[in-house]
Amino acid sequence: MRKILFATALAATISGAVSAQEGENDYFIGAKAGLNISTFKLDGAVPAGHKSEFKFQPVAGFFMNMPLSKKFSVQPELLYSIMGSNVKNSGSDLKQRLDYLSIPLLFKYKVSNQFNLLLGPQADLLVRARQEVNSRTTNNVQNLRRDDYAATAGFEWWPAGRLVVGARYIHGLTNVRRYDDYEWFNRGVQATAGLRLSKKAAPVVIAPPPPPPPADTDNDGINDNEDKCPTVAGLAKYNGCPVPDTDKDGINDEQDKCPSVPGIAKYNGCPIPDTDKDGVNDEEDKCKDVAGLARYQGCPIPDRDNDGVNDEEDRCPDLSGPADNGGCPKLEASKFNASAVQFVTGSSTLTAAAKKELDKAARILNEQYPQLKVEIAGHTDNTGKADKNQLLSEKRAAAVKTYLVKKGVGDDRLTTVGLGQDQPVADNATVAGRAKNRRVEFKVSQ
Repeated sequence: MRKILFATALAATISGAVSAQEGENDYFIGAKAGLNISTFKLDGAVPAGHKSEFKFQPVAGFFMNMPLSKKFSVQPELLYSIMGSNVKNSGSDLKQRLDYLSIPLLFKYKVSNQFNLLLGPQADLLVRARQEVNSRTTNNVQNLRRDDYAATAGFEWWPAGRLVVGARYIHGLTNVRRYDDYEWFNRGVQATAGLRLSKKAAPVVIAPPPPPPPADTDNDGINDNEDKCPTVAGLAKYNGCPVPDTDKDGINDEQDKCPSVPGIAKYNGCPIPDTDKDGVNDEEDKCKDVAGLARYQGCPIPDRDNDGVNDEEDRCPDLSGPADNGGCPKLEASKFNASAVQFVTGSSTLTAAAKKELDKAARILNEQYPQLKVEIAGHTDNTGKADKNQLLSEKRAAAVKTYLVKKGVGDDRLTTVGLGQDQPVADNATVAGRAKNRRVEFKVSQ
């Protein structure tokens, strides 16, 4: 077993040496020496009074660094390491020395350029053993195991250049005694100083290949590395891009007189003008110099009868009339007095004077304004109950319509409405006022 482990360690050392010469810069070999501060952990049926003390012993050998990555590497070592302890008991003191060929296999983690952490297994091959009891020294290899296995962990510090200082704890896992009356397990702290034997090779600098000739993908004379639009031909003053079109109307800014407002080529990139600012562009505006409405193709609302009341507000768009009468003509007071259309108190019977006025109204409607339509509104004073007055106002309006129809006014030109006592024009507290409130009103439309 000892020969196999020794051969493995030797092979690893030779392999590392070759790698150090042919591989990456961080492969190297070093030598170290120091002290083992060792003792035994006594276990099992330990006799009363037995205890193990620390003993200082030398250690020396070689180590090798084999990087796995920027942070991790493997460090196999080949050491001549002396362990042992003074075992005291009530009868005598036993001084035990163990000479090992030790092969630690340490995995390293690089914390910084100067500090590493170590962890790994260790195999120990017993080369010789010497025991001293009461000043009598004997070789007691036959009483001990020839191989030992341990776990180890520690650190190393590279203070400057090729010098390294390290320490690690060794925890034996094997009972080193061949006889099992009680057990010895190696324990110890190893402190060493070392020296890197090979210099760190200078990094190989490979000159970069010459840069390729500059490309001009869009063949606009501007190289791609300076061209902001390398796949679209453009101009140097726009960094290789085409002339911009800020308003996206298809007319580039150099030809567009309104570069920030979409327009058309006919107007040099500007929108179709709207001279009168009425929201209807000149190409659709029939009255482009006068503000109007879209529904009249940009023209104002018409006034067919030229009475100053536009057709949308004119109840008689084809007959001129004043604005205070809705654009309809007024039945002249000199020819017809609507206020003279009165009724007998409490009834819908027309007075004689009322009939005379209605005769005038019929002639005007039939001869002067045959196209006018009239709404007849009936009113009462406040004598009696409101609901009866409402009904009476409706009857009065109907009585006027009936009379006008008899005088030849078309039935379809007349409409009636009763408004009761709610719209007086005079004081109902007086006889004269109540007479004025018993009335009809004529609203003309076309």
